[in-house]
Amino acid sequence: MMNKLMVLLKASFYELRIYLLCITGIVAVNVIASVVVHLSLGGEHKADMSVANLFTISLIFVASILPISFFKRIINLGASRKEYYVGVLVINTIWSAVFSLFNTLWLQIEIGVIRKYEHTINILEIFHWDQFGLVGMFVYQFGAYMMLMSLLNLLFSGLRHFVGWIIWLLLIAAIPIATSLSSLRPKVADGFLMLFFNDSLLQGFGLTFLFSCIFMAGGWLFTRRRTI
Repeated sequence: MMNKLMVLLKASFYELRIYLLCITGIVAVNVIASVVVHLSLGGEHKADMSVANLFTISLIFVASILPISFFKRIINLGASRKEYYVGVLVINTIWSAVFSLFNTLWLQIEIGVIRKYEHTINILEIFHWDQFGLVGMFVYQFGAYMMLMSLLNLLFSGLRHFVGWIIWLLLIAAIPIATSLSSLRPKVADGFLMLFFNDSLLQGFGLTFLFSCIFMAGGWLFTRRRTI
C-alpha cells in the first residue's frame, strides 16, 4: 500500500509541475515588479500581497487538476478508484499542511524583516488567525485549506455526473441570490464569519474540518461511479 501511495504522490507531482512552474513564474514577476515600483516610488506605492499567500494559489490548481486529468491517467495505469481517492486525500493533506506551515513561518519573516522595507498584506492577519499563535495559525489554515481543496475535488469529480452539474448550478446561483436578498445577506455574512473569522480556534477548525469530511465523502460518491 505504501509503495502504491508513493507512486501516486510522484505521479501527481509530475502531473502538476507545469502548473507549479507557471505559478512560480507569475509570483517571481510580481515580486520583481513590486521591487521596481518600490525603488521608483519609495514608500508611496500601495501594499503588496504576501508572497506566501500568492504561492498558496497552487492549492486551487492541485485540487482542480487531479480529478480532471490525473484520475484517468492513474486508472489506466491499473490503480483502483479507492487507491486513487486515498492518494488524493493524502496529497491534499500534505499540500494543506505544507502551505499552512509555509504561510505561518513566512509571516514571521515579514514581520521581522520584510516590513522594515515595504508594507505587505497577509491573509493570516486579514482573517485574524494570527491571534492564535504559531500553532493556532497552522491549525486554522490547515482546516480552511482542506475545506477549499475538498470542495474543489467534489465539484470537479462530479463534472461527468448529472448531480454534479446540479451542484455547480446551485452553487453559481446561490452566490448572487444570497448577496442580493437583504434577508439572506446577514445570514451569509454570519456563516462566513463563523467559518473564517471565528474567535474560537476549536470552533473554527472544527467547522472547516467537518465541511472537509462532508465534501470528501461527496467526492468519493462521484469517484466510485465515475467512468474513464
